[in-house]
Amino acid sequence: MESANGEQAMVILETSDITKRFKIPGAQPIEVLKGVSFSVSAGEKVAILGRSGSGKSTLLHILGGLLKPTSGKVLRPRNFGFVFQAYHLMPELTVLENVMLPAQSWRTPLARATALSRAVELLGKVGLKDRLDHLPAELSGGERQRVALARALVTDPELVLADEPTGNLDALTGADILKMLTELSSDGKTALVMVTHSQEAAAICDRCLTLQDGKLI
Repeated sequence: MESANGEQAMVILETSDITKRFKIPGAQPIEVLKGVSFSVSAGEKVAILGRSGSGKSTLLHILGGLLKPTSGKVLRPRNFGFVFQAYHLMPELTVLENVMLPAQSWRTPLARATALSRAVELLGKVGLKDRLDHLPAELSGGERQRVALARALVTDPELVLADEPTGNLDALTGADILKMLTELSSDGKTALVMVTHSQEAAAICDRCLTLQDGKLI
């Protein structure tokens, strides 16, 4: 992928011959991924399409280090964010505290102050500036997904991985989330890899890949 000035963009995510087999007691292993290889450049938005059960989420979890591949390699930046379909917010933490979670390793007072400022700014951008002290149970599904998106962005990541980010949302709220994801790479730095079965979601991306029979086509 070329940058706006015609230069070749830096590759920030690369997979090489990824396979994943799940062992089933008393049965043959199920091979979900069969030699998946692709790369993503800085600022690029890539959609991975496929039917339910095609292994899209398995692949995304491997990209994010949540699952280990059976074989193959993944090279990813250290600073990346993850948007889960089921939100995965900490129920006992406020909206602001949830968004700041990825920045908890920033130990110095200056870094913590920066994280707090960025979290408040992001929550304002996603329309939740009046919900900072609310718990997740007090929010709608769309609001929880906005919190999850702000959490993924709080460390200013080079890469965002999104698992069916509009799968649990109504059409209008889903459109808002897609607009926010579209704006991710406006600076040409933050890349997006999104797995989805939605053509509308895939349409915001620069490139679409389809996962079929364990392989990208």
